[in-house]
Amino acid sequence: MADIIVEFKGKVESLEPELIPKMFLAKIKSFDGDYEVEMDLHKDLVIYEPGTEVEVTISKDIPEYKEGEDFVGYGTVVSMKEEDGKFAVLVSIGGLLFIIRSKEKLDINPIEKIYIKISKL
Repeated sequence: MADIIVEFKGKVESLEPELIPKMFLAKIKSFDGDYEVEMDLHKDLVIYEPGTEVEVTISKDIPEYKEGEDFVGYGTVVSMKEEDGKFAVLVSIGGLLFIIRSKEKLDINPIEKIYIKISKL
C-alpha cells in the first residue's frame, strides 16, 4: 500500500491545447472544491476528456495502477508557496508540470520525489 499524501475524486474541467504541438493543459477540480490541479499532458499519454470523473492520488511510494489506463508519474517537488489563501505545490514529472492547489498545506517538502496517479472512475 502506498504512503498516500492526498487522494481525492473530482472531474476534468477542461483540456486545452498548449503552444507546444501535441501538448495539452488539463484542469481537474475535486468534487468538494478543496483541490485544484493543472497539469501538462502529451497527446500520446493517457488523456481524459472534459467531464471525465477521476481519482487523483499523490503518494511517496508507487501506487497500485492499471497499466495503459491510469496516468502514473514520478516527479520532483520544484516549488511550494501560499497564494490567495491556498497552498500551491509545483511538481516536475520529467519536464511535464503538475500543480496542485489546496486549502491546507500538504505533507510534502521541496525537492522531494513523489508519485502522481490519475485514474478514471
